Amino acid sequence: RDRTMEFPATPEFQPDRMCQHRQLQVTLARVIGSLPKRYQKVVFLYYTNEMTMKEIGEVMGVNESRISQIHKTALKKMATVLQSEGINSVEAI
Repeated sequence: RDRTMEFPATPEFQPDRMCQHRQLQVTLARVIGSLPKRYQKVVFLYYTNEMTMKEIGEVMGVNESRISQIHKTALKKMATVLQSEGINSVEAI
């Protein structure tokens, strides 16, 4: 007799949720990739490397205020593309 026990998957590990999450990751990567290189770098450093605006400014050779402007513009551009694809809420993430 098989003694394997089964446990219900938590919501984040249910196959449909995992598939949706992966599709969203692919979409976000594509949207970020559509940004100008400088904007991509700011988004990457801020969200992946968890650097501060000041640290990113030092790396890129501009002031913190300019990095903040680039970040804000990048998010607006990303939101516009995501909305055009029917993603209107952070709940989708």
